[in-house]
Amino acid sequence: MAGLIAAAPVCCSKSRIGISRVSILLDSKRNGSVFQNHRIRFTPPRVNLGDNKSDLDDLQEVLPVKEKWSGSSATDVIKLFNDTQKNMMYLNKQRLNAIEEVQKTRRDNEYLIARIAQLEAEYQASVGKCEVLNKRLQALGVGLPSRQTQAGPFVEVQKPSNPSSVWGELLLRVDSMTMSGNITLSQATGLRNLIRKRDAQAADVYFNTFGKDDRELSFGLLQLLDPSKRRGLHVIHICTEMAPIAQAGTLATYITGLSAALRKKGHMVEVIMPKYASADLSCLSNVREMNTDLYSYFGEEWHKNKLWTGVLNGVAVTLIEPSHPSGFFQREDLYDYDDDFERFTYFCRAALEYLLKLGKQPSILHIHNWQTAAIAPLFWDLYAKQGLQNTRILFTCHDFKYQCLQDPSKLSLCGLHPHDLHRQDRLQDNFETGLVNLLKGGIIYSNKVTTVSPLYANDVLSKDHGHGLDTTLTSQKYKFIGIQNGIDDFSWNPSTDRLIHVRYSCEDLSGKQACKTELVSQLQFPELENSTPLIGCIVPQVSEQDLELVRAALTCAMEKGAQFVFVGASKVPRIQVVLEDLQRESKNGHFTVKYDEALAHQIIAASDILVCPCLSEPSGQWPLIAMRYGTVPVARGVYGHTGSVIDAEDISNSKEATGYTFSSRQGSDLANSLTRAINKLKGDPEGWYRLMQNGMAIDHSWSGQCVESYEAAYWSICGS
Repeated sequence: MAGLIAAAPVCCSKSRIGISRVSILLDSKRNGSVFQNHRIRFTPPRVNLGDNKSDLDDLQEVLPVKEKWSGSSATDVIKLFNDTQKNMMYLNKQRLNAIEEVQKTRRDNEYLIARIAQLEAEYQASVGKCEVLNKRLQALGVGLPSRQTQAGPFVEVQKPSNPSSVWGELLLRVDSMTMSGNITLSQATGLRNLIRKRDAQAADVYFNTFGKDDRELSFGLLQLLDPSKRRGLHVIHICTEMAPIAQAGTLATYITGLSAALRKKGHMVEVIMPKYASADLSCLSNVREMNTDLYSYFGEEWHKNKLWTGVLNGVAVTLIEPSHPSGFFQREDLYDYDDDFERFTYFCRAALEYLLKLGKQPSILHIHNWQTAAIAPLFWDLYAKQGLQNTRILFTCHDFKYQCLQDPSKLSLCGLHPHDLHRQDRLQDNFETGLVNLLKGGIIYSNKVTTVSPLYANDVLSKDHGHGLDTTLTSQKYKFIGIQNGIDDFSWNPSTDRLIHVRYSCEDLSGKQACKTELVSQLQFPELENSTPLIGCIVPQVSEQDLELVRAALTCAMEKGAQFVFVGASKVPRIQVVLEDLQRESKNGHFTVKYDEALAHQIIAASDILVCPCLSEPSGQWPLIAMRYGTVPVARGVYGHTGSVIDAEDISNSKEATGYTFSSRQGSDLANSLTRAINKLKGDPEGWYRLMQNGMAIDHSWSGQCVESYEAAYWSICGS
């Protein structure tokens, strides 16, 4: 246990939220636990009969008989009463046993009802595979851009028209592979069994090798017969957002993308989240309210919760709706309330009670940010010994500046012990030592801690950017890694993007030039040659540090005779005013000082170079998106080769180069890298084309290296 405590995850919401001054008034007349055992004790009257005559005389006085009994008769009466007493004790024992049996039956009934609901949810999740197959079919042959909208020639290939035909065609292909000798009879039998079970991975192999010969198809299918490659994990995300059900930030798309990618890899994936008043359940299939109540502890009472289930892209989703009088999630927004600590620690306890009641034993509990960080200490202190001893916890913090500091006494609300946890090696904040830090607790009590990019992981280990947790993270460095977030391949894909002027692909980049021409005309730039570089810059939320880099990029672009287009805004009035000044002052440039999603897509598709100055975005998505669109990024990197962008002048990786990097946060460093990029574009067109191709060839989607990194992280702690 000491090893587990020394190795735990993290959390986040307001920047180091101060103590809530709103005290919780506890009702002095609290109801007892609904799980109290009410045992009925029955003690029959006992008559003690002695052998002496006075006792017998007393007995004869109370018996309704007219004659005095002899000694032998008295002995018979004594025996009769002793037998009666034994019978009464036996009947009482039977009665108590019957009462216990009734209580056990009631508990069993509740469990069976919950278990049926769980099985129903799992069944619906399997039905959801059909929806995924439909989407794959559409991606392959239905709903693609017409011949007229393609930048290059489009050859239409006949694809399966519906999911049910996939299995029939697969059976025929298995027969063909058997006849041609690509597979043996026993292998054919194994593959037919997979087809009979409507195996999702077999369908994925079929789609991925569609149009290829039997040899390639058999190679992919035969791997599914290897048990070691079929082994899957049971991963449950306990989180506060999931797109498109409820979304306030990037966590929502992260949960949706990673869950879908893990499911496609053959793992069982579930999501547990609060049921907000604003939650959109229309995106879920087979939505239902479970016909059972879930009770969870909070504030010395047990509160009832409703459970809702549904399926999103084959992933089972459970939403917990508390009946707490404070209406924790019956509000307009997801976050930023004075009682956020109470709201989310309540949810954490309820989520663990749900796992316990349904007997779920996941391989991994994946928790996120400070809102679910309390899961980790609750799990090890209260739940691990109740059948969850083989479960491990992975904690992902998406932004370390959002923590939660509170008075230690509040930990008792959800059942934690303040005295045990308010210690320097546990939840005590590193600076405000009179407070506990939930985010720190997530780090300490988790088996693995991850964040959203290797670059950000490197940053937060430093004193300047660790937000007060750098010493904690350094002490737990052996279990702390950065995994680059994947990008949404449906929203950010130049071959299917409906927000850009002309779609294009890695095989035919002619549409990219058409996008550039159209955007330059739309923004009414001065007419220049097509070879004039177009520099894009997208910063949805501009910070003080970002502003300096944006100004440096604009100045450099103007000096090098390039066109510059910017879209972004800031919540800080002073920064917003500076952006508006730049909009008026810039020559041969365009500034849109509000974030425009459609314009962001068009800039990405049209630009030759995308400057990525954003220092406040931990996940570093824009360089990945730029590469997906054949736009060369100029972005901050990390020393070595762990960053997502490999510098074109890195001699050791020149054949794998994807862009240009700068290491410091100084505007002059960015300007130097941007100058190198513009010179490469003008002086070496062939080398520039290779940079574009290299970037587009890398799979930065959730199904690529990202999901493999998470799989490796999961396996590293399973069984530990």
